[in-house]
Amino acid sequence: MQNKVKIIKVLDTVTLESTEAVTQAATSRVIVDTYYSDQLNLVCNYLTGAGETLNNAYIKVWGYAGQYSSETSHPYSSSTNTSIAADSTNWIQLGTYDISSGTATFTPTLLKIAGAAAATTYPAHFALGITFPKIRVSAYEDGVASAKGRLSVTCLIQ
Repeated sequence: MQNKVKIIKVLDTVTLESTEAVTQAATSRVIVDTYYSDQLNLVCNYLTGAGETLNNAYIKVWGYAGQYSSETSHPYSSSTNTSIAADSTNWIQLGTYDISSGTATFTPTLLKIAGAAAATTYPAHFALGITFPKIRVSAYEDGVASAKGRLSVTCLIQ
């Protein structure tokens, strides 16, 4: 039986900026075909900048609910289909629902890696349930005085 876990690097030692759009344009983000797998694990390594303390890296996971195909023929491959990448309407940030008195309120999930010391690598692991056929990841950093941090994120899809 074929191993169902697929591993794809979506951020490869990317220099973080103060917004996700500046860190990496939406059209440049790796799009991952999940083929309706139900579990996403993010393995992250956040390296704080030299001389920087008390900084944070933030990660968002987006699911695709649009009509465009990734046009790949290999399951679980990463793709950069320009139609999907440019579709600014149908990417939905993963989140949770809080229910109160029968009313569900959506809260987008923001994953945080706290960096206390300068020039230190902080590993983190996040497990998320997914139901989207495609996902992509974005990131940014706050608290930076001058030396920006770097982030690597690998997706394990099962």
